[in-house]
Amino acid sequence: MKPECDQAATASRWILYHGTSSYRLNQILRDNRLLPSQSGPTKISLTPEPSVAEYFACNAVLGDEHDHPHVETEPVVLALNGESLVALMYDLEGYRGDGKECDWENEITCWNEIDPLDEVLIAVEPVPDDRASLYFGLPSLEQRRDAYRPLGSRLAEYELRAVTKMVKRLEEGQIDENKADQVAAAISRRRFLERTFSGVASATG
Repeated sequence: MKPECDQAATASRWILYHGTSSYRLNQILRDNRLLPSQSGPTKISLTPEPSVAEYFACNAVLGDEHDHPHVETEPVVLALNGESLVALMYDLEGYRGDGKECDWENEITCWNEIDPLDEVLIAVEPVPDDRASLYFGLPSLEQRRDAYRPLGSRLAEYELRAVTKMVKRLEEGQIDENKADQVAAAISRRRFLERTFSGVASATG
Protein backbone atom coordinates (compact mmCIF):
# COMPACT_ATOMS: atom_id res chain seq x y z
CA MET A 1 0.00 0.00 0.00
CA LYS A 2 1.57 3.29 -1.09
CA PRO A 3 0.39 6.80 -0.29
CA GLU A 4 -0.74 8.76 -3.32
CA CYS A 5 1.58 11.74 -3.12
CA ASP A 6 4.68 12.99 -4.88
CA GLN A 7 6.62 12.80 -1.61
CA ALA A 8 6.20 9.02 -1.60
CA ALA A 9 8.63 8.63 -4.46
CA THR A 10 11.29 10.76 -2.78
CA ALA A 11 14.24 8.69 -1.63
CA SER A 12 15.24 9.26 1.97
CA ARG A 13 18.75 8.93 3.27
CA TRP A 14 17.38 8.04 6.71
CA ILE A 15 14.06 6.28 7.23
CA LEU A 16 12.15 6.19 10.51
CA TYR A 17 9.37 3.68 11.09
CA HIS A 18 6.13 3.77 13.06
CA GLY A 19 4.03 0.68 13.74
CA THR A 20 0.25 0.89 13.85
CA SER A 21 -2.81 -1.03 12.65
CA SER A 22 -4.89 -0.81 9.50
CA TYR A 23 -7.89 0.14 11.64
CA ARG A 24 -6.03 3.15 13.08
CA LEU A 25 -4.40 3.93 9.76
CA ASN A 26 -7.75 4.85 8.20
CA GLN A 27 -8.11 7.79 10.60
CA ILE A 28 -4.44 8.76 10.26
CA LEU A 29 -4.67 9.01 6.46
CA ARG A 30 -8.06 10.70 6.58
CA ASP A 31 -6.67 13.42 8.87
CA ASN A 32 -3.31 13.48 7.06
CA ARG A 33 -1.51 13.72 10.37
CA LEU A 34 0.09 11.49 12.97
CA LEU A 35 -0.90 12.39 16.50
CA PRO A 36 0.99 11.77 19.75
CA SER A 37 -0.12 8.88 21.93
CA GLN A 38 -3.04 9.56 24.24
CA SER A 39 -1.66 7.27 26.94
CA GLY A 40 1.60 7.75 28.81
CA PRO A 41 3.96 10.51 27.63
CA THR A 42 2.45 12.62 24.85
CA LYS A 43 4.75 11.56 22.03
CA ILE A 44 5.02 9.75 18.71
CA SER A 45 7.30 6.73 18.88
CA LEU A 46 9.57 6.27 15.87
CA THR A 47 12.52 3.96 15.28
CA PRO A 48 15.15 3.34 12.58
CA GLU A 49 14.65 -0.41 13.16
CA PRO A 50 11.89 -1.97 10.98
CA SER A 51 11.55 -5.02 13.25
CA VAL A 52 10.71 -2.80 16.23
CA ALA A 53 7.97 -1.06 14.24
CA GLU A 54 6.61 -4.48 13.24
CA TYR A 55 6.45 -5.46 16.91
CA PHE A 56 4.48 -2.36 17.85
CA ALA A 57 2.21 -2.75 14.82
CA CYS A 58 1.28 -6.19 16.15
CA ASN A 59 0.78 -4.65 19.60
CA ALA A 60 -1.66 -2.18 18.03
CA VAL A 61 -3.65 -5.02 16.47
CA LEU A 62 -3.83 -6.75 19.83
CA GLY A 63 -5.21 -3.55 21.31
CA ASP A 64 -7.75 -3.20 18.52
CA GLU A 65 -8.95 -6.77 18.99
CA HIS A 66 -9.50 -6.05 22.68
CA ASP A 67 -11.19 -2.66 22.28
CA HIS A 68 -13.02 -3.28 18.99
CA PRO A 69 -13.47 -7.06 18.68
CA HIS A 70 -15.66 -6.86 15.57
CA VAL A 71 -13.40 -4.76 13.33
CA GLU A 72 -10.98 -5.99 10.70
CA THR A 73 -7.44 -4.95 11.59
CA GLU A 74 -3.94 -5.87 10.44
CA PRO A 75 -0.46 -4.71 11.46
CA VAL A 76 1.08 -2.04 9.22
CA VAL A 77 4.26 0.04 9.27
CA LEU A 78 4.60 3.67 8.20
CA ALA A 79 7.95 4.61 6.66
CA LEU A 80 8.76 8.28 7.21
CA ASN A 81 11.48 10.47 5.76
CA GLY A 82 13.62 11.01 8.84
CA GLU A 83 15.92 13.48 7.08
CA SER A 84 12.92 15.65 6.22
CA LEU A 85 11.63 15.48 9.80
CA VAL A 86 14.98 16.87 10.95
CA ALA A 87 15.07 19.54 8.21
CA LEU A 88 11.50 20.60 9.03
CA MET A 89 12.58 21.06 12.64
CA TYR A 90 10.30 18.52 14.24
CA ASP A 91 11.26 18.03 17.89
CA LEU A 92 13.07 14.67 17.77
CA GLU A 93 14.90 13.06 20.66
CA GLY A 94 16.44 9.71 21.46
CA TYR A 95 14.04 8.40 24.12
CA ARG A 96 15.03 6.18 27.03
CA GLY A 97 12.32 7.20 29.48
CA ASP A 98 10.84 3.70 29.68
CA GLY A 99 13.99 2.29 31.31
CA LYS A 100 17.04 0.35 30.19
CA GLU A 101 14.97 -2.76 29.47
CA CYS A 102 13.43 -0.85 26.55
CA ASP A 103 16.74 0.28 24.98
CA TRP A 104 16.30 -2.40 22.31
CA GLU A 105 13.45 -0.34 20.83
CA ASN A 106 15.94 2.30 19.59
CA GLU A 107 13.13 4.79 20.05
CA ILE A 108 13.35 8.26 18.58
CA THR A 109 10.53 10.33 19.98
CA CYS A 110 8.76 13.08 18.09
CA TRP A 111 7.19 15.49 20.57
CA ASN A 112 5.03 17.21 17.91
CA GLU A 113 2.14 15.94 15.89
CA ILE A 114 3.34 15.26 12.36
CA ASP A 115 1.15 17.45 10.17
CA PRO A 116 0.82 17.29 7.23
CA LEU A 117 1.80 13.65 7.23
CA ASP A 118 2.12 13.34 3.45
CA GLU A 119 5.02 15.79 3.56
CA VAL A 120 7.21 13.07 5.11
CA LEU A 121 5.33 9.83 4.44
CA ILE A 122 7.23 7.54 2.08
CA ALA A 123 5.14 4.37 2.24
CA VAL A 124 2.72 2.28 4.26
CA GLU A 125 3.44 -1.43 4.18
CA PRO A 126 1.65 -4.38 5.80
CA VAL A 127 3.70 -6.51 8.16
CA PRO A 128 4.40 -9.72 6.18
CA ASP A 129 2.30 -12.70 7.25
CA ASP A 130 5.29 -14.70 8.42
CA ARG A 131 6.47 -11.82 10.59
CA ALA A 132 3.01 -11.17 12.08
CA SER A 133 2.36 -14.86 12.74
CA LEU A 134 5.65 -14.97 14.67
CA TYR A 135 4.23 -12.44 17.13
CA PHE A 136 0.81 -14.02 17.53
CA GLY A 137 2.24 -17.53 17.74
CA LEU A 138 4.41 -16.83 20.78
CA PRO A 139 2.87 -17.21 24.25
CA SER A 140 4.72 -14.59 26.30
CA LEU A 141 5.61 -10.91 26.06
CA GLU A 142 9.28 -11.71 26.64
CA GLN A 143 9.37 -14.18 23.75
CA ARG A 144 7.67 -11.69 21.45
CA ARG A 145 10.14 -8.97 22.34
CA ASP A 146 13.08 -11.30 21.80
CA ALA A 147 11.74 -12.27 18.36
CA TYR A 148 11.72 -8.64 17.17
CA ARG A 149 14.67 -7.30 19.18
CA PRO A 150 17.51 -5.95 16.97
CA LEU A 151 20.87 -7.52 17.75
CA GLY A 152 23.71 -5.44 19.12
CA SER A 153 23.95 -2.02 20.69
CA ARG A 154 21.46 0.81 20.69
CA LEU A 155 22.24 3.25 17.86
CA ALA A 156 19.28 5.67 17.95
CA GLU A 157 21.11 8.63 19.51
CA TYR A 158 24.16 8.17 17.31
CA GLU A 159 22.03 8.11 14.17
CA LEU A 160 19.95 11.14 15.16
CA ARG A 161 23.07 13.18 15.97
CA ALA A 162 24.74 12.20 12.70
CA VAL A 163 21.69 13.05 10.59
CA THR A 164 21.07 16.34 12.42
CA LYS A 165 24.67 17.39 11.80
CA MET A 166 24.45 16.25 8.17
CA VAL A 167 21.28 18.27 7.53
CA LYS A 168 22.75 21.38 9.16
CA ARG A 169 25.96 21.18 7.13
CA LEU A 170 23.97 20.53 3.94
CA GLU A 171 21.72 23.55 4.54
CA GLU A 172 24.73 25.75 5.27
CA GLY A 173 26.49 24.64 2.09
CA GLN A 174 29.37 22.99 3.95
CA ILE A 175 28.73 19.68 2.18
CA ASP A 176 27.01 18.70 -1.08
CA GLU A 177 24.47 15.99 -1.82
CA ASN A 178 27.17 13.43 -2.63
CA LYS A 179 28.81 13.96 0.75
CA ALA A 180 25.43 13.68 2.46
CA ASP A 181 24.90 10.38 0.64
CA GLN A 182 28.22 9.17 2.03
CA VAL A 183 27.23 10.13 5.58
CA ALA A 184 23.96 8.26 5.23
CA ALA A 185 25.77 5.24 3.79
CA ALA A 186 28.14 5.24 6.77
CA ILE A 187 25.18 5.26 9.16
CA SER A 188 23.57 2.33 7.32
CA ARG A 189 26.86 0.46 7.19
CA ARG A 190 27.44 0.84 10.93
CA ARG A 191 23.92 -0.43 11.67
CA PHE A 192 24.37 -3.38 9.32
CA LEU A 193 27.71 -4.35 10.84
CA GLU A 194 26.41 -3.98 14.39
CA ARG A 195 23.37 -6.15 13.74
CA THR A 196 25.22 -8.72 11.61
CA PHE A 197 28.31 -9.30 13.72
CA SER A 198 26.37 -9.25 16.98
CA GLY A 199 24.25 -12.02 15.48
CA VAL A 200 27.34 -14.01 14.54
CA ALA A 201 28.76 -13.57 18.04
CA SER A 202 25.47 -14.73 19.59
CA ALA A 203 25.35 -17.80 17.37
CA THR A 204 28.94 -18.83 18.08
CA GLY A 205 29.23 -17.68 21.71
